[in-house]
Amino acid sequence: MGYRMADKATSSIQVIARASRLLEAMAACDEPVSLKTLADATGLHPSTAFRILASLLEHGFVERGMVGHYRLGARLLQLGNRVYSRLELHHETGPGERLRDRERASKTVDLHGRDGDL
Repeated sequence: MGYRMADKATSSIQVIARASRLLEAMAACDEPVSLKTLADATGLHPSTAFRILASLLEHGFVERGMVGHYRLGARLLQLGNRVYSRLELHHETGPGERLRDRERASKTVDLHGRDGDL
């Protein structure tokens, strides 16, 4: 009687999927977004979206700006920076090497990796 991993379809936690949809909807907008717009974009009932946003707000993943509009929060940047700092590409090209590359090119240097490669 060991633990058996459930298949992907049954192991998903609904609120995580809904929160992810809300975050993606905010990321697609350049300006802060209203609750109604987020609910419409995600197909969530406004009261459901509001409760999830309240939790995301409490943990810093979302900020509430002008007149109750929502935008992505600084906590996401903090987590993203943690991911960036452990990427192999980031470690393989240290600050000195990046500076030399930029000076040789006399331009700004950006390093990118495809999502699947990270």
